[in-house]
Amino acid sequence: MSKKIKKTGKIAIVLGAILALVIAYNVIPLTKAAEIGNRKITLTDSRPSRTGVDYILQGDYTASNTKCIEVDFCTTATGSCTSPTGLTTASGNKGDSGDWSGWTYANWSFSSVDANTARLTYNTGQNGGSSYKCVFGNITNPSSGGTYFARIHTYANSDCTSEIDSGNIAFAIVSGVSVSATVAETLSFSIDDNAIGFGELTNSALRYASADEVGSASETTAATLTLSTNASDGAVVTIQDIGSGSAAGLYNASTATLIEAVASSAVTAGDDEYGVFARSASGLTIDEAFDNDSTSDEAISRTANEYVSVSGPVSSGTAGIAAVASILATQPAGGYSDTLILIATPTY
Repeated sequence: MSKKIKKTGKIAIVLGAILALVIAYNVIPLTKAAEIGNRKITLTDSRPSRTGVDYILQGDYTASNTKCIEVDFCTTATGSCTSPTGLTTASGNKGDSGDWSGWTYANWSFSSVDANTARLTYNTGQNGGSSYKCVFGNITNPSSGGTYFARIHTYANSDCTSEIDSGNIAFAIVSGVSVSATVAETLSFSIDDNAIGFGELTNSALRYASADEVGSASETTAATLTLSTNASDGAVVTIQDIGSGSAAGLYNASTATLIEAVASSAVTAGDDEYGVFARSASGLTIDEAFDNDSTSDEAISRTANEYVSVSGPVSSGTAGIAAVASILATQPAGGYSDTLILIATPTY
């Protein structure tokens, strides 16, 4: 009888011990890392194999005195971490200070542990907070498109031990969308008046051509050319005249008389002379030969010569077309005329 009692007592003791362990397991709290809230990761470039990519981490961190923030880049969210093919943190850094928030940029140091693991450490430590941002910068992206995971852990020690916070974030690597477009070469060239005139010429004073064909006693713009082009090397406008068909100038076919073309600045009252020049340019450059400044001015001729130009693209560049003439006291009467030919040539 006594043996049975002793045996029963031993069983009771064992059961009591097991019950005590069960109670202790359920009552005593286990230490577990807190989850990083509102976490996200932003990539500065999501294309495969891109280098120099910044991975900007943001989240709510509960930790006080955090000394290490570690990221493992993995092909899965859980289980053994397999490094994404092509991804490397070897040349990583902590990015730009402007992309950090909460965490003090200057206090943290970046280190690459291996191809897919990197750390930010701060020996003194810093308390976490809401919407804190840090950067794992200059990362090379995985070489293939797909979904990958950043496993984030914070630690109480700068050697990345004693875990505090953790959380996983998915990110996608995708090929960029190629966008193509074609911009056609453009050229717009116009002259606002195709009939200008001197009116009645005299030998006593210079006469300038005007748009109303009446002429003017003072220098004026008779017509305006306008040029627009997207040519990278700009454009040149040349000028030439018909004259008599063999010589440049104002020609009277009835009397076969020519008022000879000379440099505009050389036209003198009382001589039979005729000059063409340009004036009041905007966005265009008048060639030295036609700027009417008495330096290297040239007469219009039956061959093309540079009149105005521009060295790059231009929108609505303008220049005034002008002409001046005089005659001899014995100039044969009749009508005199000339035709000016202006050609715009862009270089793309």
